[in-house]
Amino acid sequence: MRAGVVRGLGVAVFVVAAVLLTSIGGAGIAVSPITLPAMYLLVRLRPTLPFRIAGMVIGGLTGLQAGWGLSYLVYGPDNSSVWVVGFMAMVATVVIFAIVPRPFTGQPDHLRGADRGQFS
Repeated sequence: MRAGVVRGLGVAVFVVAAVLLTSIGGAGIAVSPITLPAMYLLVRLRPTLPFRIAGMVIGGLTGLQAGWGLSYLVYGPDNSSVWVVGFMAMVATVVIFAIVPRPFTGQPDHLRGADRGQFS
């Protein structure tokens, strides 16, 4: 994909996910199985610092909301594990977005960048 297309699509997905997080009625929970993988794929395709930060913040909050909603359905409203599961989902999502590897370019690491030609 072209960089401009990925950038535009990424901004659109992040904005939609952020709007769904702030909506009333649990829309962010309902579509989190779609938005979280979409955000991860876009960060994987374009692992720039702004995309990683947006993925960590918006993705982490989406993971928190999804974990909270799922544990609320399983354990009910009176259980403290509802918040623990949501928090653990947020932390896991932030870590996953923080360690996104660079896309594979077909060249080994020692042939990329400034050290090209050092190993002869």
